[in-house]
Amino acid sequence: MTKREARLAREHKKLAQQELKSARLRAEPRDHEVRSEYAKDRPKAVRVGVNPGSIYNLTVTWSCESPDIEGAWDSGTPRAWTDECWNETILPKLSEFAKLRWHEVEAQTSDTGHRMHHPMEVASITEEAQYRLVELKHSADTIYRFRLGNLPRLWGFRIVGEFHVLWYDPKHEIYPVD
Repeated sequence: MTKREARLAREHKKLAQQELKSARLRAEPRDHEVRSEYAKDRPKAVRVGVNPGSIYNLTVTWSCESPDIEGAWDSGTPRAWTDECWNETILPKLSEFAKLRWHEVEAQTSDTGHRMHHPMEVASITEEAQYRLVELKHSADTIYRFRLGNLPRLWGFRIVGEFHVLWYDPKHEIYPVD
């Protein structure tokens, strides 16, 4: 088999797996209520003085009320972070982000020009993480990720201007890159 044929076979296999996942996820019942557990108990408020179609001029706020810290990933990496990790890695970064507006956060790029912090399609993260979202009854189509360093990522949901911490990924396993 040539390299080209092998690449095409891998791409075909990946597309078939994505289609299977999509069919499974589409089979999940959806209603027309709030799609995230984080937002269900929050009071609704009108954002005065802000373009209601844009959150980018809002200051970043964050919440760590309901992180998924039970158990471990299949790789053995625990979902829970240590106090040291929280105090030395996660909290300082969240505090930095809280001084910025969303457009400033999303404008940050790496040395290679890639955006460091951005929403991602749930379909693009690992199958294990997708299953975990289903177990947690999160049915959002996108999940937000902050880059905290070379490998560490902080995953969660952005509800209007507030980031809700879900997972700390110290080894870049939720969205692995080759």
